[in-house]
Amino acid sequence: MQTTYTSLYILMNLLKKHSLPVPELGLGFIPYSYQKIVILYSEVVTYIKKMFKSGDYKFISNHEYIIRTLDEGSICFSMLSRKLFVRRYVQIKTDAIEYLLDVQKNSETPIFIFPQVVFWNRNPEKSGSILNSEAVGDRGLFSGMITMWKSATPAFVRIGKPVNLKEELEAQGGGDVKHLARQIRNSLMEIYNYEKRSILGPQIKTQAEMMEKVLYHKNVLDVIQQEMSEKGAQEKKLRRKAYGYLKEIAADFSIVYIRFFKATNDYLFRKIFDGIHFDIEDFKKLREASSQGPIILVPSHKSHMDYIIISSMFYHNKLIPPHILSGSNLTFFPMGKIFRRSGAFFMRRTFKGLNLYASVFKQYVKTLINEGYTIEFFIEGTRSRTGKVVQPKMGMLKYLIEAIDEGYNKDLVFAPLTVNYDRILEENSYLKELKGKEKTTESTSGFIKSRKLIQRKYGSVYMGFNEPFTLSEVREKFLKEKNISDIDLLTEELGYYIVKKINEAVIVTPFAITTAALLNTTARGFTRESIKKRIEILLSYLWKTEYKLTEGLRDISNIDSIMDLVFDSYSRDGIISRVDASGEVKNDAAAQSEELYIIDHDQRGRVNFYKNSITHMTLPVNMISLAVLITSTDKKTTKSRISAEFERVRDALSKEFVYPDLLNDTDTVIENTLSHFVSEGIIKIEGKDVLFDEAGDEVLKFFAGMIQDYIESYLIVLNTIADYRVKEVSRKDFTIAVRKHGTRMYHLSEIQCSESLSMINYNNAIDKFIDAGILKQYGDSKKLQLTILESGRARLKTLFNKEGGRRPGDLKSLKHLNFYSKHPVLHTGNPPFRFAQHPPLLKGVSKLTVYSLSCRQ
Repeated sequence: MQTTYTSLYILMNLLKKHSLPVPELGLGFIPYSYQKIVILYSEVVTYIKKMFKSGDYKFISNHEYIIRTLDEGSICFSMLSRKLFVRRYVQIKTDAIEYLLDVQKNSETPIFIFPQVVFWNRNPEKSGSILNSEAVGDRGLFSGMITMWKSATPAFVRIGKPVNLKEELEAQGGGDVKHLARQIRNSLMEIYNYEKRSILGPQIKTQAEMMEKVLYHKNVLDVIQQEMSEKGAQEKKLRRKAYGYLKEIAADFSIVYIRFFKATNDYLFRKIFDGIHFDIEDFKKLREASSQGPIILVPSHKSHMDYIIISSMFYHNKLIPPHILSGSNLTFFPMGKIFRRSGAFFMRRTFKGLNLYASVFKQYVKTLINEGYTIEFFIEGTRSRTGKVVQPKMGMLKYLIEAIDEGYNKDLVFAPLTVNYDRILEENSYLKELKGKEKTTESTSGFIKSRKLIQRKYGSVYMGFNEPFTLSEVREKFLKEKNISDIDLLTEELGYYIVKKINEAVIVTPFAITTAALLNTTARGFTRESIKKRIEILLSYLWKTEYKLTEGLRDISNIDSIMDLVFDSYSRDGIISRVDASGEVKNDAAAQSEELYIIDHDQRGRVNFYKNSITHMTLPVNMISLAVLITSTDKKTTKSRISAEFERVRDALSKEFVYPDLLNDTDTVIENTLSHFVSEGIIKIEGKDVLFDEAGDEVLKFFAGMIQDYIESYLIVLNTIADYRVKEVSRKDFTIAVRKHGTRMYHLSEIQCSESLSMINYNNAIDKFIDAGILKQYGDSKKLQLTILESGRARLKTLFNKEGGRRPGDLKSLKHLNFYSKHPVLHTGNPPFRFAQHPPLLKGVSKLTVYSLSCRQ
C-alpha cells in the first residue's frame, strides 16, 4: 500500500526470508534521492545510445512489458501515492490495475492482487497527539528506523485477503475496465482500512474528549436535573460527583502498557503453563467479523487468568486488545493502575440508590460502542467456583442492546469463547468458599501473598471459540421463532443463547475427563484399570457429539499417557496416592507400577471443578441413565416411563445448568441417547421394553453417578427444611444451617460425596424450592428473609417420618427418594413401600428424584 522504497525493501526481504518469489517490477514507488540520480544518469546514457544506434533498440509498450514480467514472475505497485493519484486523475494516465485487467482478459491463468501494509508500530491513533508516531504512514529509510526505534511495539507486515481479477472480470461480465479498476481500487482500500482498524482499533480519545462525550450527554445531564429536583442537591456538587464517577469507571488505554505487560505475561505463562493452545482460524474469523460492528467478547469466567490470557492472545495475533469490564474490587494498588492502562473499566457490584452513577456508567458504555471499541465482559458476573458456566447476568447485555437501539452504532458482533485449564490457580480458595468461607477481598497484601501460586506448573490452557454472530441476526431469529421484540425479553433470551454458545465452545481436557472418571466412585480405593475403562466409556459418547476435545483425546491409544499426566499431577498434591498390596501409602517413583490407588475424600471438592466443566456435555446420558435405573424392575423398564422420569429429573436440576436446546427436546434426546446405549451394548430394546444386564447396569450407574453430588446437595436442603424448627429466618442464617446439616449427614454417611457440601449447590436448591412453593423469599438483596411454608413442611414430614420411627435425615439405607405429585414412593430396599396420597409437593416439579446410593460402584 505504501509508496516508499523502504516499504518495498521490507516486503522483498520478507519474501526472500520465507523463500517466496520476489517481484520483478515495482510501480508507483518513490525512490531515494541517490536512486533518482542513478535513474537520471541511466536515462541520459540510454537516450544518447539511441541517437547513434537507433536500430539496436525496440520500443516496448507498458502493456507489453507488464505482460512479459507477469509471465516470468510477479510485480508490485503502490496504492497510496499522491503523485500517482494526480497522474491518474489530472493527467488521465492509465492505472496499474487497468494494465492488470487488460492482461487478465487475455489470460486463463488468474491474477491475484495481495494487499500488504507495513505497520511501523501498533500505536492506536490518538486525537490531539503530536508525539504519536503514525503506524501505517509513509516512512523513508531514516524516519522508518527512528519510528521503529522509539516505538514500544515492533514493526510487522500484514498481508490482506487477495483479490482474484479473473473472478472480478467474470462477475462484471467484461464491462468497462476503467470502472472495474476503480471498484477494485475501492475494495483494496476497504481491505486496507479493515486491516488498520482490526489491528490498531478505533482512534483513542483523550480523557478530556471522553469526559465531554459522557458528562455533557443529555442522559447524564437529565439525571443531574432529576437529582436536583428530587433531593435538592446542588448542581455543582452533583457534577463533581459525576466527574468522580467517570474517573472511577473509565479505562485509560495505553499500548505501551500492553506491550510491557505482555513481556511480563509471557514470562508468567512460561513459568506456570505448559502451553496456551488456540486455533488461528478463530482469530481470523474475529478479524473478518469486525467489519460488521464492534466486537463483544463474551467468555466464560473460571479464573483471574482469563482476561490476562485473552488480551495477550489478541495482542499476539495482531488484534487490538479489548476494553474489559471488571469489578471495582480489582482497583487495588498496583494492579488497578495496570489493569486500567491495559483497557479495563470498572463497575460497582450494585447500582442501588446510585442513579447518577448508573447513568454515567451506561453512557460510558454507549460511548465505547459509538467509538467502535472491542469490549469484553463476563456474562456470569463473577468467576465460576464450580467449573460450570453459571446463569447469565443481564445488566451489561441490556446496556449494549440499548446502545444499538439508540443509534450509537449499526450493529454488534458477539463472540462467545472459553478459556479451559488443565488446572487453575484458585483451586484451594474455591474449595474454601464452597464450604462456606467468605470470599477474600482482593488487596495489595493478597497480591503479594499470591506469589507462591506461581512457583509451580498448572498444565496447559486451551482457548475455544464459537462462531461470531451479530445482534441483528439473533434479533431476527428470536422475532421469527419466538416473536420476541421487547428489549427485556430479548435481553434474557440473548443472555441464555450466549451461555449455550459458550458451553458449546468448552474443550474437553485430559484433566476434565480423567477427573470425571475418578470422582465417580465413593469408595476410598480404585484401580487404574477401572478409571481407564470409565474414560473409554466417556470418550465413546463424546466422540459422537459435536463438542471439542484436545488433540490427545481424539486417539484411544493416548489414554495411558493422559492418565499418567493427571495421576502424577494429583499425586504431587496429595489428592490421590498409590498403595502397595499391604496397604502402605506410596507417593514416590518406586510405586509407579502399582495398580491400586486411594483418593483423599477431603480433596474431592478441590478437583470437582474439572468434572463440572464438562458435565453439561454428558447430561443426556447422566439423566437418562438415572431415569432407566429408577424406573426399572428386574432390569426392565419402558420408554414411556424413562421419558416421564427424565423430564422430572431435568426439571429438578434446572437451576444448576443452562440446558442445550437438544436436552429440552424430550423425544429426540431420548431416542438419540437410547440409540447410543444400544450401539454400545449397554441396553437392549424389545418393542416398548428397555432391558439391560449386569454389565449394562454398571455403565448406567457410572453415568448416573456423575450428577449424584447435585442430588445429594438438594437432599441436604430438603432434610434441613423438614427438620428446621423456625418458620422465618434470614437466608444467610438458613444457608448456614444447611451447611451444618450437610456436614452432619456426610459424617454419618447419610450422603456419600464430600463435593455435595457446596454452598453454591445449596443456594441453587433453595432457589428451586422457592419456585416450587416450599419456601418463600422476601426482603431486599442485603436482608433476604425466608419463610418455610407450613404446607411444604407438612408434606416433607409425611415423607421423612416413615415406619420404624426413623428421624428426618436418617437416610442411610435409601436407594432412591422420589417425590411424586400423587403417589410418592420411598424405596428403602426390597420390597419398596408407599405413603398415602397427598397434594402436589413441588409446583412445577412433578417429581424430585434423589438417587443417592445405588448409582455408585
